[in-house]
Amino acid sequence: MPKYTLHYFAGNGRAVIPRAILCYAKADWTNHAFGHDEWVKIKKSGLCEFEQVPVLEVDGKKYSQSHAITLYLGETFNLLGKDKEENYQINSLLLAVDDINTDIWKAMFNPDEAKKAELMKAALEKFKFFLGKFEQRYVNLGKGKYFLGDKFTLADIIVTCSTFSQCGMLKFEGVKDVVPTLYELIKRISENELKEFFEKFFVK
Repeated sequence: MPKYTLHYFAGNGRAVIPRAILCYAKADWTNHAFGHDEWVKIKKSGLCEFEQVPVLEVDGKKYSQSHAITLYLGETFNLLGKDKEENYQINSLLLAVDDINTDIWKAMFNPDEAKKAELMKAALEKFKFFLGKFEQRYVNLGKGKYFLGDKFTLADIIVTCSTFSQCGMLKFEGVKDVVPTLYELIKRISENELKEFFEKFFVK
C-alpha cells in the first residue's frame, strides 16, 4: 500500500479537500501541518517544486498544485465521475470554489481595515451567489443521495469541505437559510462519509 504525506499549513486552505479524500479513503497517510516559522525553511528546502504548498508525497515522489493533487487522489480512490459530463461537474465545482477562495483571501490579508471590511462583505455576497448556483445544479441533476446521483464522488467532498471552510473564514452561519436543499446534502455528508475527517482533521 502506498504511503502518502500531505504537506500544508496548519489550517484548511488549499489542503482541506486533499485531506478529506485521504481520510475518507483510509489511506496510509501523514498530515504534515506546519506553522509559518517552519514554512520559511520548507519553502527553500527543495520539497516544493514551485515554492508553494500543498505538496503531496507518494512513496517519496512529490506532486504539486492543489487541483492537480485533488484530481490525482480522486482518480486513485475512484472518486471521479462515471463519464466526461460528471467530470466536468467536478472540475467546474473545483474551479468555482477557487474563485470564491481568491476573493476571501484577498480580503483577509488586506492591511487596510476599512478596505478589508468592504472586500469581506463583497466576498460573502459572492459566496452566497455561488452557493445558490451549486444548489440549483444539485436540484437540476436530480437532487439525489449525492451531488451526482447515487455515487459518492469528489463533487460531494468539494462542496461539503469548501462550504465549511469558507463559512469559517467569512464567519457566516446562515447556509441553511440561503440554500436549504444543498445544506441538507452537506450536513448529511459531514455527519456520515466525512465524519472522521471533520472530527480529526478539519481546523475549526
